[in-house]
Order: sequence, then C-alpha cells, then structure tokens
Amino acid sequence: MRIDYLHVSAFTRTPGGGNPAAVCQLESWPTEEVLSRIAREIGLPVTSCIVRSSRGLELRWLSKSGSPVQSMCGHGTLAASYAISLRDPASSTFTFLTAGGEIPVRRDGDVFHLSLPRWDSKPVEAWPELVDALGATPAELHDAGRDVLSVFQTEEQVRALHPNFTKLFALGKRGFIATARGVDHDCVSRFFCPAFGIGADEDPVTGSAHCSIAPFWARRLNNTTLTAYQASATGGDLICEVAPSAVTIGASASLLRRSSISL
Repeated sequence: MRIDYLHVSAFTRTPGGGNPAAVCQLESWPTEEVLSRIAREIGLPVTSCIVRSSRGLELRWLSKSGSPVQSMCGHGTLAASYAISLRDPASSTFTFLTAGGEIPVRRDGDVFHLSLPRWDSKPVEAWPELVDALGATPAELHDAGRDVLSVFQTEEQVRALHPNFTKLFALGKRGFIATARGVDHDCVSRFFCPAFGIGADEDPVTGSAHCSIAPFWARRLNNTTLTAYQASATGGDLICEVAPSAVTIGASASLLRRSSISL
C-alpha cells in the first residue's frame, strides 16, 4: 500500500524552517495499527491524517512513535490547513473535527487563523526542582494545566536557556514554557517537552502552547492581539487574538516536499 504525504514546514514561509509535520489525506480510516505504522515510517515529529467523511473533515494527529497525540496539536493543524488549501484553493473557511473538539480555520491569503481553546494560568509557588532543571530562576511561575509557564525578565534570558532535559523529564508529562516580553515582538517563548514522545526535547514552534502564553500576555499587556515569536533554532512567528473562551492563532506554512511511503 502506497501512502502519499506532504512534508510541511509550519509557522514559516521558508521551507525547512518552523516546525515540520507530515500530512496524509486518506480515503477512509485504516486500522490503528496501520495509522501507527504510517507515522513511524514517515518519522516526522507529528503526522496529521485527514479523512473527508459525511461528518466533515476529520483530523487525527500521531507522534513520531506512532501513538496518538493526546493534547491539542497546533502545528499539526496548521500543516493540515495548508494541505487543504493546496487541494481546495478556493476554500477560505473550514472546520476540522478532532478528538479534542472542533477547530474552525479561516484562511486570509497565506495566513491561516486557527481557533483553539483558551488555557488560563494561575501563579504558583517556587518549584526548586524546575529551577534546577532549567538552570535559571524565572521571575514568576504559573500553572496552565498541561503546561507550566516560567516567566523571565528578558528575551535574552529565554534564548540563553540550556535545560537539563533528563531532570525535566523526571518532573512528569508536562510542557514547560519559558517566556518573556519580546524585543521585536510582544512576547517570545521556548517550549520544552521531553516527556511528550515527539522525539525531541524542545519543540520548534508550538501552537498549543500559545493557548496559555497568549492569555497571560494579553492580561499583562492589556491587549487582546499579540505578536509572538518562538525562539527555537528554526523559530516561528504567530499572531494571537485572545477572546474570552478561545485563542485564534494566525500563521503561515510552506511545502518542503511531496513524498510517499510503502507499507
């Protein structure tokens, strides 16, 4: 069986930048075993699989290990949105049906606006083990449910972090966000996730992390529209619009190549 897929660079207009994802548009859902094999054979951090059913555009994400992605996957959804635009150039609005709920998408030129859930955070006490793992002391710590926000005073501090990923892994299945006010953007961040099973300790650009980053900075800056940059090695730009129950993330994507695998 031959499976065609797109290798998409999410959160960038530069192929090979941003965050890589594969997108497979399938006629129907195969077995869980076959889905897992597809993701493992492709070998990218996330493989997004789309099936057009009577219900609409069904979307599932799988990690590099072949296991389902349990949390919201922003970059996999952005890559899937880009793939839909290539197949249906006239389509400017559509909705993905996912295990985590519906994700409406609006396309404006080469920018895709994804409506994701809003995750609010609350301050927490000092966490010495996290400080030790990060190798730096944040000015504030906030708990956003899935993720922990470590708020630093400067962008330079965020960029200079060299975490001990073995120690971060030992803290449990959580995402660890480092964020600060930006120099050229409203906010900057990095996202560390050694226990997420995506095959990387630091995620290059993380749409779902901005479900909590954006509300935090919207309150702090008293502004509901923010420019954000994730300062990984490849990096990515996002425009975040914060509403009472949602965060809309606007970003672009690009095609690195078309490819296929045989199972």
